[in-house]
Amino acid sequence: MGPMVWMTRPVLAGSLAMLLLIVPLLFPLLVPLQLFAPLPVLLTTLWGGERAGWIGATIPVVAAALLGGGIRFPLTSFLLFFGFPLLAAWLLRGGWRITHCLAAAFLLGMAALTLLFVGLALAGVDVEAEIALRLAVFKTSLMAAIAKKGGDAVLLAEVGASIDLLIRFLALLLPGVVVSGWYLLQAGNLLAARQLVARLAPEGGPFPEEDLAEWRLPDFLVWPIIATGVCAYAAQGFFRVLGANLFLLLAVPCFFQGMAVVQSGFRHFAVGRFGRAVFYTALLLWAHLVPLVTALGLFDIWIDFRKRFFSLSKHGDGSPGSQ
Repeated sequence: MGPMVWMTRPVLAGSLAMLLLIVPLLFPLLVPLQLFAPLPVLLTTLWGGERAGWIGATIPVVAAALLGGGIRFPLTSFLLFFGFPLLAAWLLRGGWRITHCLAAAFLLGMAALTLLFVGLALAGVDVEAEIALRLAVFKTSLMAAIAKKGGDAVLLAEVGASIDLLIRFLALLLPGVVVSGWYLLQAGNLLAARQLVARLAPEGGPFPEEDLAEWRLPDFLVWPIIATGVCAYAAQGFFRVLGANLFLLLAVPCFFQGMAVVQSGFRHFAVGRFGRAVFYTALLLWAHLVPLVTALGLFDIWIDFRKRFFSLSKHGDGSPGSQ
């Protein structure tokens, strides 16, 4: 049995997806593995078609239904993990590029976020106040548990201040955080699938040749970014919350464009694997680097750093042809 056997057999792919989805619920330290749950379904759909994909997706969703005892958990599992991989694989098999699929995921996330806020506003629900209320209940329970275990007044005050800051952040941005996380999840699995295909099936695969270092956002996207940023900063009530959440989601493709600029710089200056590994490690460990890369991608819309300072090579290090 070759290394690609689980790609070509939907039952094996679905079983692997089920393990990646369910096991972290039993062992919390393995939660990062859950991020890769969509990958087996995506790959088996790419190789076997829509029928194979639906078979692969059904196995973890049924397992979620048996574990959850209701419709909410399996429906959430399908929407978060397996719905878009089925769509993306279908699009890729039809000749779409990864960047096109990422654009489709972004538009779906933007539409879902907007419809959520509009629907809640029409229903008379104050999203920010509702989230803050629920988190305040959690804070009360947590503080009581700390006090019961002998926490002193100083510790309680410090924990309470930290939780209050977190509550203010999540009350304003929780929907945007969830949708942005979903978008990053789908993007990460698409890119991981591309790397696996390049390594396990170098003779060919469902991914059209594409240089992701040339990722570039359309110029008109600047205006939604400015508009949502102004709403988040200057507006009040519904428009403030909507603007802040849409601005957060719009920042994600700017981060990807910033990473494309960084990759172009690596290629232009012939940065080796060690230098790249240092950067990626810093990206994971140093929180301030993420907004810096995002700002780089945003300003690249105006400045076009790659055209001005870097010479992209179609077949240089980092392009699909060289991987």
